[in-house]
Amino acid sequence: MSKNKLKKKKLKKTWLVHFWAKVFKLFSYISLFSVIRKIAPKKSKSYSFVEYYVTINTLLSIVTLFIVTYRRNYEENWLLLFVMCFGFLRTFEIIIYQINVLLFDEYRAKLKGLKYAVRGYRRMVLLLLHNYVEIISWFGVAYMWFYRSGHISLPPNSPELTFLQVFHESMVLMFSFSPDQYEASTNMGFAVFTAQAIIGLFMTLVVFARFLGLLPPPDTMDEFESDID
Repeated sequence: MSKNKLKKKKLKKTWLVHFWAKVFKLFSYISLFSVIRKIAPKKSKSYSFVEYYVTINTLLSIVTLFIVTYRRNYEENWLLLFVMCFGFLRTFEIIIYQINVLLFDEYRAKLKGLKYAVRGYRRMVLLLLHNYVEIISWFGVAYMWFYRSGHISLPPNSPELTFLQVFHESMVLMFSFSPDQYEASTNMGFAVFTAQAIIGLFMTLVVFARFLGLLPPPDTMDEFESDID
């Protein structure tokens, strides 16, 4: 029996990992990117295309948040609901992608006897920072809909909602796992707070910490910090 077949046989013994690898492979198809891959399979496989895709979606989320906060006095409508659902889809896509990269892509490659490597750690960290900003912005858009529909509220005499205020509130919830000024008025309000807190916990403590620690350290001119042969 060949070495690759022995490795494949050993890996398949871990049924729990194998099961969740299949589940998250199925989840990866619930994304806009998977649709683009079917339409343009050659272009979508390039690293540059992925970088453009992430950057464009990040800019789209920021611009969308600016528009909905600029039109803050309007009531909730189907267009805002559609944009919010698109933002949730993108957030779902990001989380599933990060889980696959962190846990399952290498595992699946080894099962097939293939070599696996990421394009670069610096690139991965930069893409993660884009993902952070995008998730914060999409949740900011969601909070505008939840605020207009009465699911969350602000304390009396609070300042008028602005782009920076909504972005800041979403960012605080992302990193501290609790809102600063927002208050949940319904179970749906609590649900969206909980969802962002869980995503923030995962992105900060698991994904970002994992790849940040892999960045190569720069050389030092301090002789006490240099490696001694």
